Amino acid sequence: VGSGASSRIYTNVPQDTTFPYIRVNMTSESFDTDDTTGMIHHVTVQAFSRKPTDEEAATIRAAVYALLHRQESAFSLDSGTLFNLLYDGIGFIEQEPDGKTWQGLAQFRAVVMD
Repeated sequence: VGSGASSRIYTNVPQDTTFPYIRVNMTSESFDTDDTTGMIHHVTVQAFSRKPTDEEAATIRAAVYALLHRQESAFSLDSGTLFNLLYDGIGFIEQEPDGKTWQGLAQFRAVVMD
């Protein structure tokens, strides 16, 4: 992705955003066992491109995978320990109904233990 792309990562995408960009969404649930407590976070990363083919969306999706999958040591938390960060097998690249936009999606599962 080109220069300045790192500033185009959003949870809420502004109107008239420059392509390509990434949208990140997370849902979370707590867990409690006999030994520990923590949170499971489901992180969905969507890459959007307006190139004529799916190549740019696929390249961004692959870069996201390389940056996140099994990269627990790259992250520091204010509290808790990032036990694992794994690609959960949900992912695709498809053309949006507008016929101009490509979307590459990858979902990850992060387990944080207290």
